[in-house]
Amino acid sequence: MSLEDIFRAAVENKTIPGAVLVATNRSGTLNYAAAFGNAGASPDSTPLAIDSVFWIASCTKLLTTIAALQCVERGLFALDAPADVAHLLPEYVAPVVLAGFDARGEAIINPAARGITLRHLLTHTGGMGYDTRGPLAAWRGSRGEKPARAFQGDIAGGMRMPLLFEPGEGWNYGTGVDWAGKMVERANRGMSLDVYMRENLWEPLGLRSMTFHLEQREDIRGNLVEMARRTPESGALVPSAGHIIANPSKDAMGGIGLYGSAEEYLQILASLLRDDGKLLTSQSVTEMFAPQLSPACKEMWMRKVKARNYVLTGGLKIGADLTWGLGGLCTLEDVEGRRKKGSLSWGGLPNLFWWIDRESGVAGMYASQVLPQGDPLSCELFAEFEKYVYKNAEELTLKG
Repeated sequence: MSLEDIFRAAVENKTIPGAVLVATNRSGTLNYAAAFGNAGASPDSTPLAIDSVFWIASCTKLLTTIAALQCVERGLFALDAPADVAHLLPEYVAPVVLAGFDARGEAIINPAARGITLRHLLTHTGGMGYDTRGPLAAWRGSRGEKPARAFQGDIAGGMRMPLLFEPGEGWNYGTGVDWAGKMVERANRGMSLDVYMRENLWEPLGLRSMTFHLEQREDIRGNLVEMARRTPESGALVPSAGHIIANPSKDAMGGIGLYGSAEEYLQILASLLRDDGKLLTSQSVTEMFAPQLSPACKEMWMRKVKARNYVLTGGLKIGADLTWGLGGLCTLEDVEGRRKKGSLSWGGLPNLFWWIDRESGVAGMYASQVLPQGDPLSCELFAEFEKYVYKNAEELTLKG
């Protein structure tokens, strides 16, 4: 079956409501863009289009990483200076670690032995987490608070939580990049992250559909893709109310808060792939793709990957050698028929996936709005798309 046949069948069989697929290569000879299906699971949903707008969730983290590295290049703060984090994030001037709970269920809190660095924030090694599950949800409960405050649009109010381990001694996916976004704002005299990205990321690439504040963008609000949810009982797709995060949002949440189209997100990926200098210096781009985790941090990361493979890797082979770069996971071995060693990739909660492969010279994105996160059927479709991109990139290379 052709890729188009696979995706048309997936829509017809209601495996997914729809998806937008985009890809390019370094030379620009490969420019793939296709929209399949509808913008939701309801009967009256409109057809998806190439410029449909998605809540891109954790795909936001790549852009905030770029913004933070721009500030590093400009000397506003450094990657490895705890004093810079303490100065710009007084919320963490004296970080504390959640050591557990006593017999009464009250949290045991200890002062951290060291400070947090920007590199910790960008690589999820600072000890931060989300309060949707696990120890931080229990910590919320011990205080009489509801969990998931991190998604309510107030970074200082909802994301200020104790650390789960000493900075630099483990790996846990969390709110670090949101706090890195706060550093960008405060280092630029209080400029909002939305305005900063517009001036320093979007306008240099001619992008117009991205925003943290959908309520301010009537021009794209009507183009927003609806959220759908796969029911655990039957696997059927049903409409799902809202997009999980607060809308409107008080803050521009640099880890989870962006809305935008796949076709424009691809321009971000292409700029990094081509190392065109529009966003970052070559030195910064190279650092993004460099393995960042210490042996201890990598060991914890790999344990989490084994336990939550689809959520954390989009369905890569269990046991594959993976680490973390700046902005995404870094592949330390070739993936058969897909990305090569040294590729950077990540995704977003409602089954969005992106990758940049500098060795093969290709990049792409699969965009959807399907829950739950790490949906195996969505991951399988993404794999089919990625394999298609490499097959065509190879054919173009051979013809060239």
